[in-house]
Order: sequence, then structure tokens, then C-alpha cells
Amino acid sequence: MPVTDIIAVLLIFAATGIIGLFITRLVNIPYSLILVGLGFLLALSVEAFGWDSGIRASNFQDLMLFVLLPVLIFEAAFSLDSKLLFRFMPNVLTLATIGLLVSTVATAVFIFYGIGHPGFPFIAALITGAVISATDPVAVVAQLKALNAPAELNVLIEGESLFNDATAIALFTILVGIGLGTVEADVTDGVIQFMKIFFGGVAVGVVMGYLFALTLHIFSVTLPGLILVTIVLSYGSFYIGEHFLHVSGIVAVLFAAIVFKKVAAGQLAELEHQVHHVWESLGFIANVFVFVLLGLVITVEMFTERWIAIVLAIIAATLARTVAVYVSVWLNGVTVGQPTDSRYPPIMIWGGLRGAVTIALVLSLPTELPYWWTIQSIGFGVVLFTLLVQATTNPWLVKKILSKPPESKKRTPHG
Repeated sequence: MPVTDIIAVLLIFAATGIIGLFITRLVNIPYSLILVGLGFLLALSVEAFGWDSGIRASNFQDLMLFVLLPVLIFEAAFSLDSKLLFRFMPNVLTLATIGLLVSTVATAVFIFYGIGHPGFPFIAALITGAVISATDPVAVVAQLKALNAPAELNVLIEGESLFNDATAIALFTILVGIGLGTVEADVTDGVIQFMKIFFGGVAVGVVMGYLFALTLHIFSVTLPGLILVTIVLSYGSFYIGEHFLHVSGIVAVLFAAIVFKKVAAGQLAELEHQVHHVWESLGFIANVFVFVLLGLVITVEMFTERWIAIVLAIIAATLARTVAVYVSVWLNGVTVGQPTDSRYPPIMIWGGLRGAVTIALVLSLPTELPYWWTIQSIGFGVVLFTLLVQATTNPWLVKKILSKPPESKKRTPHG
């Protein structure tokens, strides 16, 4: 693809984002949903004007995983309240590991028996479960901040999303390997492979974050310098983990951001707030591209040919999310972790929107899988449902639930 065409595509996508900003002043609709609609209209213009976006199935994965996701993950991890995150880390990890596995399996069982078609085996249902169990907090966190929701609720939702995105991608990689026949469908081997991918990413992220924090001691720390260092850190940790060491690049980016922020706290000093603003802008731009891309690749046929599967998946994802959240909260109550306010689980369930990671995963599905089209249609359908229904009704739910006085949080005798 010529450089001039790449620049043209970037300008068109950016202009679409600007048009979306104008529309948000006229209608009370989530910005991400507006971008999807504009992307869909953009796709219609391809046929009308013969314009070629240059976006192909062969480069979806690289565009989403290597260009957009590192920015989104690093920005979200870097902006989290570190002290509050570490305080609620047991809760976050329970939700992002046990909770995600429970959600994946429960979703898979429901979809598998609901579809009941020999062309859609159980491994296809498991891949679907992993894809639609990854949550995206961007819209919800913005809503919670606007409503002055408790900081601990913010960190539970955003922290869980960051970690379960990493878990879902690692799990997705293994399940797709099983579907393609390149990985044996053995529980023990699967667990070992998952541990290698996940904790290998942790190791890469910790080392990269620590080393890059040390570099701040060898030059004068300025805002442009910090931005350059953090950009290289985000993309470098992802690239080294994913491309060279074949571990989870997303996990590497996540831990690189957390470790860098903690180790370099003294050097960041007064510039940290400004760095947040710059990365918030980069994350905003990346989200614009993600949701315009979603609209660009959606087709009407997905919803006319696979609407039953989509409806089943929406019901399954909602029920599975409910089970996963309450199981995780109960486990934290009887083992380790902070007691969870009884008002929070319904918000965590309904606020579990699907977004960038779900889109990235379904776009990266190998077309060698005979059921890839069905999974992709389901993924897009669930994302659109969360944007159309959950994102628009969540502020009302938050106001209604948080208007009630909090119950006293007591640990069980086992805690």
C-alpha cells in the first residue's frame, strides 16, 4: 500500500472522528456508537465512489494488535490509581482469571447447545466465549467519572478489564491453536501453554518497565522525552513479547506500564499529570480508529444470516457475566481480597461492555477455521448490543443503585 494511500486513510478516519464529535453535540448517543455508524456509512461509500480503504483481512490483525491495542492498554494501565489497584489486586485478579474462565465456559455451553449445529463444534463455542468475555471499560469509566462514582468501583471495573483482556487474548491464542490442530486439546498442556504465554508476558513487561524507568536517570527528564520513552516502552514491550518471545504482548504492555510508573515515580514527579493527558489523547485517537474500523467491516449479511446465533450469544454473555461476577465476589469474600460493596456487582455486570479487544480478536480469526464467519458475526453483534443498550442505560443504572446508602461491608468468618 503506497504511503500516500496510508496518509489518505488516516486523514479520512481522523475526519470521521471529528464529524462524530460534532454529532455528539446534537444527540445524546455514546461517541463510540456514533463512530461505528459513521464507519458503516464510510463502507457504503466504498461501493458508491470506488474508494479503496486498503484495509484487508490479511492486515486486520497487525493493524489492531501491533498498532492500536498497545496504545489502549498502556494508556489505561498508566492512568490507573496504583495504590488503589494494588489494594484491590486480589479482587481484580479473581475477576480476570477465575471470573473470565467461568464466563468463557458458561457462554460456550449455552451457545453450543443453543446453536446445536454440527458445523459449530464445542471448540468454536469456547473460542466465542473467550472473545466475548473480554470487557472494555472506556465508555463506562468515563460515565462513572462524570457521575462521581466511588474510586474503588472505577478501579474494579477498569482493573478487571485490563487483566481480563490479557487473559482472554492468551486463552484465545491457545483455543484457536486447538481449532487449527496446531495445539493438542489436552487440559494439562493447555494450562502449561497458558502459564507460559501469560507469565512470560509478565516477565517481559516487568523487565522492560524496570529498565526503561532506569533510563530516566541518565538524561534530563522533560515532557517530550517522557512521551518518547513511554511510546517506545509500550510498542517495544509488545513487539518483543509477541514477535520474538511468542508470549503475550498485551500482558507485557500491561505490566510494563504498571512497573514503569511505580519505579519511575520520583522522576515523573510534576510531569506525570501532563503525561497522562498526552496518553489520554493517544488512547482517544486509537479508539476512534478502532470503532470506525468496526463500522467499516460490518456487513448487513452478518445480522440477516446469523441473527439467531447473535441473540443466543447476547443472552449467554449476560448470564455468564452475572455468574462470573458473583462467583468472583463470593470467592474474595471467603478467601482474600477487599470486601465488595453489595451495590457494585449489578453495575459491574451491566457495565461489562465489549469493545476494542473483542473487535481485535474476531478480526484476527484465521479464515482456515470453517466457523470463523459465525464467530465474527457474534462478536460484532455483542459489541453493538453493549454499545446500543448497555452503554446508553448504564448511567441510569449507576445513579439508581448508588443513590442507595452503602451496606456495611463485613468479611465472613473465613476471611
